[in-house]
Amino acid sequence: MKALVTGGHGFIGSFLVERLLKEGFHVRCLVRKSSNLQWLKGLQQVELCYGDLTTPKSLPAACQGVEIIYHIAGTLTGANLDRYFSVNTQGTIDLLKATVQVAPNLKRFVFVSSVAAIGPSNHFQVSDETTPCQPVSIYGKSKLEAEKDLIQNFSHIPYTIIRPTIVYGPRDQHFLTFFKFAKRGIFPVPHPYERYYSIIHVSDLVDGIFQASQNERAVGQTYVMCNPEYYSFETMAQKLAAPFQNNPKFIPVPKFAIKLIGVAGDLHQWWTKKETMFNSQKLPEVTAAAWVYTPQKAMDELGFKIQTSLEEGARQTVAWYQKHKYL
Repeated sequence: MKALVTGGHGFIGSFLVERLLKEGFHVRCLVRKSSNLQWLKGLQQVELCYGDLTTPKSLPAACQGVEIIYHIAGTLTGANLDRYFSVNTQGTIDLLKATVQVAPNLKRFVFVSSVAAIGPSNHFQVSDETTPCQPVSIYGKSKLEAEKDLIQNFSHIPYTIIRPTIVYGPRDQHFLTFFKFAKRGIFPVPHPYERYYSIIHVSDLVDGIFQASQNERAVGQTYVMCNPEYYSFETMAQKLAAPFQNNPKFIPVPKFAIKLIGVAGDLHQWWTKKETMFNSQKLPEVTAAAWVYTPQKAMDELGFKIQTSLEEGARQTVAWYQKHKYL
């Protein structure tokens, strides 16, 4: 079985590549010339195809003759609206167009989207695949538009959409700041101060993605993937800080301070021309009180289940960060 993984050099993608190799797949990765390939080093069985989601003419070579496509690549950051939509939306559309052209034997197109496409939980209610989508960020809107185009214009392709929640684990750079606060034993808590989250360890997500790609029942379906248990911010922080054996303190951050930080992020982007993880566009996500979801559909239809507890996941992640001198 020949599979294409976009974003295979990244956090989630590199773990998926390793899983596919163990399952006997021939794996091709779409990577940019500038991509950091550190997690693919030593995986000599991996075929590298150089291209970019924002360069449509580079995509047919990546899709040529593959039987499964795992589309994980995307951008979490953007200096402007166009960046999100050119990568997350138009890049997905162009990849689908290339697939139609050169992959006639495609058995599955797995699009890894995000619960950001749904938006925050309303009044602390647990959201699922039937919840009306009301994304509050440009990132979430760009993912939702990609989903809509896939469903409306490429329904003849056997597709599956995966919506992960917060993903953490070894190799992750985006959640590293959280663990740095955990090490210090001090957590800033943005307004509103009562907050709830769903979360998933990368190994459990990769298991779910693979299960969905191999199950015919998943064709044409969308699945939320996360731990069925959700946590208050304080509980999540305490569990993730447990490897440091300290009792974390929580410092409330007022709403005006969050806005100032967002403006600072905007100015940083403007001055350096570099994208940042936090800016004014991210404020609606950061200030939402609840991002809680249920993976019940995936559990019922795919046999999806969580293997890694939050405590064990924290221990693994901290050990990896320490080994590689991030903490």
